[in-house]
Amino acid sequence: MFKDARTSLEIRVATDSRWKIRLMSVLVAVLFVTVIAAYAFGKYRAEVEWQQAIEALDVLESDFTSVALENDKLKESLAFEKAKSRRDLQIKRQAYEEVAQTLISTSREIASLRENIRFYESIIEGNEHKQGLQIKTVSLQSDGTVGNYRYRVIIVNSDYGKKKSKGKLLIEVEGLMEGDLKTIKVPTGSAGKDAKLLFKYLQRVDGLVTIPEGFLPQRLHLTARLSGKKTEKKEKWYNWNILLNKGLPEQS
Repeated sequence: MFKDARTSLEIRVATDSRWKIRLMSVLVAVLFVTVIAAYAFGKYRAEVEWQQAIEALDVLESDFTSVALENDKLKESLAFEKAKSRRDLQIKRQAYEEVAQTLISTSREIASLRENIRFYESIIEGNEHKQGLQIKTVSLQSDGTVGNYRYRVIIVNSDYGKKKSKGKLLIEVEGLMEGDLKTIKVPTGSAGKDAKLLFKYLQRVDGLVTIPEGFLPQRLHLTARLSGKKTEKKEKWYNWNILLNKGLPEQS
C-alpha cells in the first residue's frame, strides 16, 4: 500500500516537473520572442526615426541653403544700394558745386557789370556837369611776390572836344624808410618814364609798383596832367592800406 502511494506520488511529482519544464520552456520562448520582437521593433523604430532625422536634416540643409542664398542676395542688393547712394550723393554734390560755382561766377559778372554801369553813368553825369579831368578809379593788389603790387588807374575827361586829350600820369608812393619820410617814384611808362595820356573819353593805365625792402608805404599819390591849348592838372592821395584792402581809397 505504501508502495503504491509512493509510486503515485512519484508519478505526480514527475508530472508536475514536466509541466514546470514545459511552462519554463514556454516562458523562455515567450521571453525570447518578446526580446526578439522588442529588438526588431526597436530597430524598426530606430530606422524610422533615423530616416525621419535624415529627412529633417535634408529639409534644414535646404532651408539653410535658401536662407544663405537670400542673405547673399540681400548683401549684394545692400552693397548695390550703398554704391548707388554714394554715386547719387556724389553726383548731387558735384551738381551743387557746379551750381554754386556758377552762382559765384554770375554774381561776379553782375557786380562787374554794375560797376561798369556806375562808371559809365558817372562819365555821362560828369559830361553834363563839365567836371573835366578826373582820376576816376584806382585799384591796388599784390601780385603774389614780396614787395610787388599791381595797380590800375582809369583817367576820364568829361570836358572833351573833337580832339583827343594829351598828357602824362605821375605815380608816387610816400612812406617811411628807417624812420624817415621818403617818396618813391613809380615808373608808369616805358624806360622808366611817366605814362603818356592820349584819349578822348577815358584811358586805363596798368603797371607794377615795386617796394624796396625796409620801406613802409603809407600813401599813394597820383598826378594827371593834360597839355596843349588847355592845360589841366588833377591830384589825388590814397591811403595805401585801405586801397590795398579794397576799402574807401580816396583821401584829401
